[in-house]
Amino acid sequence: LPPLFVLFALLFCAQVYANTDAAPENGEWTPTASPWFPPPQEEYITGSWGGVRDELADKGVTVTSSYVFDILANPSGGREQGIGYDHSWGLDVNIDLEKALGMEGLQLHVSGLWRNGVNLSRKKIDNAFTVTSIYGSEELRFYGLYLEQALFEDKVHVRLGRISLGDDFASSPIYWIYVNNAIDGNPISLPLNLPFFTYPTAVWGVRAKIDYSDNFYSTHGIYCGDSRVGRDSEHGLDFSLRLARGFITAHEVGFTPNTAAGSAGLPGNYKVGTYYHSGVFRELLNDQNGNSYVVTGRDPAKHVGNYGFYCAADQMIYREGGPESDQGLTVFSAATFAPQGLNQFPFFYDGGIFYKGLLPGRDNDIIALGTALGLWSKDLARAQADMRDVAGTSSLHPQEYEMMLDLSYKAQILPYFFVQPDMQYIINPGGRGNYTNALVIGFRMGVTF
Repeated sequence: LPPLFVLFALLFCAQVYANTDAAPENGEWTPTASPWFPPPQEEYITGSWGGVRDELADKGVTVTSSYVFDILANPSGGREQGIGYDHSWGLDVNIDLEKALGMEGLQLHVSGLWRNGVNLSRKKIDNAFTVTSIYGSEELRFYGLYLEQALFEDKVHVRLGRISLGDDFASSPIYWIYVNNAIDGNPISLPLNLPFFTYPTAVWGVRAKIDYSDNFYSTHGIYCGDSRVGRDSEHGLDFSLRLARGFITAHEVGFTPNTAAGSAGLPGNYKVGTYYHSGVFRELLNDQNGNSYVVTGRDPAKHVGNYGFYCAADQMIYREGGPESDQGLTVFSAATFAPQGLNQFPFFYDGGIFYKGLLPGRDNDIIALGTALGLWSKDLARAQADMRDVAGTSSLHPQEYEMMLDLSYKAQILPYFFVQPDMQYIINPGGRGNYTNALVIGFRMGVTF
């Protein structure tokens, strides 16, 4: 078992034992403070560090850390059956330099992480939409290092340093609800198609977000495009700037109705975006003469530049309570588009629905259903068909599509601790029709320090 999970389980049992005499007359147990745990309303399991955390915050220093792990198994389907464990432990330090040094509107952010575990998708299922979103870069890794300056009465925020596209483009906190990596974080087609850097890989870059009003914004960024920066062997410490290998620009425009404090209407988020990578890419089918490189034996044609588009939306359609409430039913969807000749997923779609506070007395719990569909490039499929014909074997099937369903219930046991049972169904794993559909069951657990 994960060592931190064992430690937390012991502490949690101690908390339960410490409060066995504190149950009210109606029989409902409400945890209170104990020598082991902070008060139940506390945001962090480590509490306020005897007041030190609050003193640091007053001076502009905020320290947060979280530990999340998944235990997932595929009892049926895929290449073979098995079980996998992954964990991710992150540390973030933010310094408000206005409070600390009097530098108006300036923030300094530093972060890192430690990951370990097994990729169940790669080891057992052989599918593209990784069943756990916390797999990747299984190592101790440096992540973010940037300054952020607020300008023009907080209407413009400029971020400069080691940053990631996925934190600012095609992203939403809603996506973090889901366990499958096809949704969690960003649509998975973006990092699969080209170096569209997402957590836990950061590169040198600069981005500006402009708030034109309470419900309209745009975001613009330019980033180093060298995929080698993210090598696991470098542990996130490759600070070189190799622009000869390309750069990435990204732009997003968003409309956010009824998201301002006190808005009576139901909140929504709507965005469209585009990105461009200036590097050199190999075509998936053609050689330099426009013929199948598999048939001719020539090298694939090289193409300068790659690009794509995306659109995304989420909208609350039912709310419990007044404007201050975040309980209710929300739907969301996203789609990405890219050229067939250069991208393995020229079309990708994800969407879903979730309800916060569905069960009485469980106001912070979330039940969520999500789905994703990816269509492999027709050019890639033609190249794979040519490989099959050249090899004279019928066992190599061209990749067509993969689809997944993700159903989970995130139970917020305490403000700093959640448990999330999860069930996934992977349709056409790997896209070739070689394996039966896979059922994945398990749970995610997390604690905030």
